[in-house]
Order: sequence, then structure tokens, then C-alpha cells
Amino acid sequence: MTDGSFLSPSPVADPLSLAEHERAYADLADAVRELIDATVRTRIAFADAGTVAADVRAITQELLATAQPGPLGLVTCSDGRLRDHGNPAVGSRNPIAPPLVIGKDRAAQRTWCDFVLGAAYEGPPGHVHGGVVALVLDQVLGTLPAVIGKPGFTAYLTTTYRRLTPLGPLHAEAWRSVEGAQGPGRGPPRRTTTTADAEGLFVIPAWVEDALRQPVGDAGDFDPPN
Repeated sequence: MTDGSFLSPSPVADPLSLAEHERAYADLADAVRELIDATVRTRIAFADAGTVAADVRAITQELLATAQPGPLGLVTCSDGRLRDHGNPAVGSRNPIAPPLVIGKDRAAQRTWCDFVLGAAYEGPPGHVHGGVVALVLDQVLGTLPAVIGKPGFTAYLTTTYRRLTPLGPLHAEAWRSVEGAQGPGRGPPRRTTTTADAEGLFVIPAWVEDALRQPVGDAGDFDPPN
């Protein structure tokens, strides 16, 4: 919903400096993401594992010394758009996010994503955990309402697993199937065949409707709610 689809009402005082900070924190998340993958796959001697664990915990304490209390929430980015950097699917500061980079076509009312899932996302041997498949579908489908100017939260997501989804390069896409602010979207993650598909219903909370009466975003051309 907040993957940069809407402009922030807050001005950015120094976008160049903020962009530098964003790149640095994203690089840190990338490094930890690599660490997660390495931790899953390493065959380090068990006698050395304790030493490495102590080193990692020392770095963790260094980061916690300046950590904010609680989650990040929504932030205004250097490009003037709202994002949730802690999002486990698209968050640039979240090392458990792949992260997904979602393509958006407002005219076609379509979203899509090409991504890679490795060992850290394994469920059945050599394949993606079903919960991660649902996470991807929820994010790709859930971005679509915001792209067309009517951001919503997931009311339901019905996922059909047609076959196991292999680890490695994957693709997911979503499109709008009916008119209306609460229209379902559909989309499969796939390689050459569809491994799963989903239908979702996304609703607009009252507080979002209030915000849309005076929109600050340029995600779509739409009429304010009645």
C-alpha cells in the first residue's frame, strides 16, 4: 500500500542528504540479508560457531545502542514519497525482505515483480515456504489499489497452491478484475508455469477515505469517496 505510491504531505528539507542515508541503511540491510543466507547454508566447524555468534551479538548490541523504540512506521523518503522501510516484503531496511521491487502500470491497472528467493525462504526441500508465497501475493496484489489511487487493506486473500514453487528466480503479477474501490485482484508467482494464484479483496478504512478527500498523491486519477 505504501511502496512509494503516494506523495508525503511533509516536505523534504535536504533530499540529497536523506538519499545518502537511505542508501547506507539499505546497504546495511543487504549485508544482513547476505548474513542470513550464509547462516542458513554455512558448514562452519561447530567449534567456531560460538565465536561467530558472539561477534554477531556484539554487532547487534552496537546497532541497538542507537535504535529507536518500536517499529519504523511510515517515513517520508528523499523522493518525497511515503514508504514503510520495515515492511517484510518491500522494506529497504528489512533484511528478511527479498526485497520486492514492484512494477506498476496505472493505465493497465496491473502490478508485477521479478525476484529471487533463496535458502532463507525454504519450506519443502528446494521450494518456497507456502507462507512466503502468500506474503508475495499479498504485497503484489495489495499494491494495486494504491497504484490506481484507492489504497486499501487486505480483507481477504484466498490462495490456491497449484504446485510447489521452486527456490530461485520467480515472477508475480496482479491485475484488477472488477470495478470499485474494493475490487479483487488476482496474480500468480511463476517461472514458466503458475505455481499459485490468489484472489484478494482490499477495503478502504474510514481514516484513509478521509485522507483521500484531499489527496496529496499522484498515484492515480480518481474521485474522492462520496
